[in-house]
Formats: sequence, structure tokens, C-alpha cells
Amino acid sequence: MTLRTAIEEFLIDQQVRGNSPKTLRYYRQTLEHFLKYTGPVSLMEITLSLCKRYYIHLTETGIASTTIQTYIRGLRAFLTWCYNEEYMAEHIPARFKLPKAQCKAVDVLTDDEIRRLFACFDLRTMVGSRNYAICALMLDSGLRLNEVVTLEGGNVRIDAGYIIVNGKGNKQRTVPLGLQSRRALMRYMGRVPVCSVKTLFVQKDNQIPVKQSTVKQLFRKLKTRANIPRLRPHLLRHSFATRYLQHGGDIYSLQQILGHTSLEMVKRYVHQIPAKTIICFPQFSPLDNLGKK
Repeated sequence: MTLRTAIEEFLIDQQVRGNSPKTLRYYRQTLEHFLKYTGPVSLMEITLSLCKRYYIHLTETGIASTTIQTYIRGLRAFLTWCYNEEYMAEHIPARFKLPKAQCKAVDVLTDDEIRRLFACFDLRTMVGSRNYAICALMLDSGLRLNEVVTLEGGNVRIDAGYIIVNGKGNKQRTVPLGLQSRRALMRYMGRVPVCSVKTLFVQKDNQIPVKQSTVKQLFRKLKTRANIPRLRPHLLRHSFATRYLQHGGDIYSLQQILGHTSLEMVKRYVHQIPAKTIICFPQFSPLDNLGKK
């Protein structure tokens, strides 16, 4: 079997498993990059030595260590699949470990920047209330951009203090809400009549779901309005995770809230922050604790 054929079969299998289009694009991009390096070869020619030479090649191109990790992670997933499907006799990833990436400090919003951000919205309008609630969920519960735009109204439990989120890999998880986020959701939902779409956040006509491009455009405007040039959706998620730990949350509950399958992804937020035992979410809510010293 050729490497090209194996890659195509792998991508089909990932699609059958229900992986998102974004994940499929990631695998295709990383594996096409590997195929460009190897050329038209068969799977029999893929060896541990070849993979190591590929890694050295990546380091010599000058790309960031985190990008190299991304390429190698995708390759390891593919090679593991080939071994499990018995297309390869050797489990190369068992001896081809993920290279260490440079550990960079996680950027977060300051108290003043958070105040400036949430002062940008006109809460007298539906759109202003909607945008405020979107940012509140990102900052106060750590939701990803896609998780916000796909959030279903039927999965919002304001009285109980949580929402049910459809995360990566189509996996659902329960995410707690802070008091300010509950108020933001109640204000927005009070302005939106019952509509035919399942998603919570909709466009002005109340019938069309908000798209990722809509939120990205919102953040481009907020950069100027709030005077935060580095502002982007994921910055709010980083700020949530860091402040959650600062206010006493522990990394295990943070892992569940963020929807990470591994603690390794969470440990990057534990930079000079002592982890304490969780008591109740409102005590750790970034918005509820804003300004408290």
C-alpha cells in the first residue's frame, strides 16, 4: 500500500468516527506535509529512521517548536492507526516520542482590560446583550469559539447554574456558570423570542444562527473599541483558566471544565499559581471576582 492511499483511508476513517471538519483539515495538512517530504513511497518504506530524519528536517526549517509538535502529533496518530489496522508491522510511535516544545508564558487579560472589554456593549439592544453573553461565556467558563456558536438553547440550565457543551470530538460536557454569566444569559434570552433554530445565539432576525465568522468580526471591532490590540477569542479562554487557578480552583476540575483529555494541556496554566481544592464555582468565577483583592 502506498503512503498516499493509506492517508486517504485514514482520513475516511476519521470522518466515519465523527471527527470535525477542522480536525480532518488538521490531519490532511500535517500528513500532506509529511508526504511532501517523503515523496511517493510505500508504507513499507516508512521507518523509525525516516521519521527521525523528518523531525530534523522540520527543526532546520526554522518553524516554531509548537508547530513541529503539531506536525509530529498528527504523524504519530496516523502511524498508530496504520499499526492498529495491521498495515504496518512496527508500532513506530512507541519509539518516536513527541519532541518537547518551548514553554511560553500564557498571555491573559488584566483587570483593566476586562473592564474595558465589557464596557463596549450596548446592553439595551439584542445584539449588544448577545455579544456580552458570548464574551462572558468565553471569559467566565472558558468556552471555545465553536462551542459558543453551537451552544443549544435547550442545554442552558440557568437556574441550576450550568450548561451542556458540545466539545471537540462531538463529546458533551457540563460546564458551570458564574453569577455574572447567568445574568448575561438571562438578559439576552429575555430579548430573543422563541425561534426555529436550536442554537442559542442568533443573528438580528432571530432565525439564523451566529457563525464563527460573525464572532471573529466582533473581536476585530472590539480590539479597537477596548484598545486591546492582541484581543482574540482564545485569549478569553486562557484568561479564564489562569484566573480560575488564581482564585483557588484546582487543575483537575479545570481539566473537566475546559474539556481537555489530558492534564498536560492544563498544566501550562499552573505558572506560579498554587492549586487549591475547589469548593464552589462562584468563588473562582473570573467575572464574579473582578476587582476583588
